Amino acid sequence: MRDAFGEIIASQRLEVPPALLRFHAQPPERSQGVVTVEGGNRWARLLAGLAGFPPPMAQSRFRLDVAPQGRGHVWQRSFGKYQTRSRLRFDPRKGRAMERFGPVELELSASVQQGALVVTVEKARLFGLPLPRALCPQSASMEFETPEGHLGFDISASLPRIGLLVRYSGHLVLPELDVRR
Repeated sequence: MRDAFGEIIASQRLEVPPALLRFHAQPPERSQGVVTVEGGNRWARLLAGLAGFPPPMAQSRFRLDVAPQGRGHVWQRSFGKYQTRSRLRFDPRKGRAMERFGPVELELSASVQQGALVVTVEKARLFGLPLPRALCPQSASMEFETPEGHLGFDISASLPRIGLLVRYSGHLVLPELDVRR
């Protein structure tokens, strides 16, 4: 079952590298790799922590568990001992991904730029109420294929007037394909 970004890739016929196409067409239950986490100022780190993101850390082990749930997936990210959980689904009416972190729901679009899948926050809601653009998180996030064939990522979120909340970058080593499926 494709994840939300797999649905966007298919519906928009985006040309993405093989590692991204493979991952989003049928996300593996568990992927592992490495990650580095950066944070902003004290207030930004507090807000990021409330959203479940880890504090800044040097290169650490990273694990992503993806489990189907309803018409979407639950993504459990493990940054060393810290865990962040979100629910990701595709909204076919909008052609966008919807990702929920606790009381925050983000509406995400995707495009391809220089061979990378670039994800942009289009709208945000807090407890179901739309946030004005001035309070909407901004993202400079992308996924790409590394020279080794891994799924590379560089994910960041910032808020106007506060600055960088969190940035995490690294890669996932994709498990071998199970051709018996």
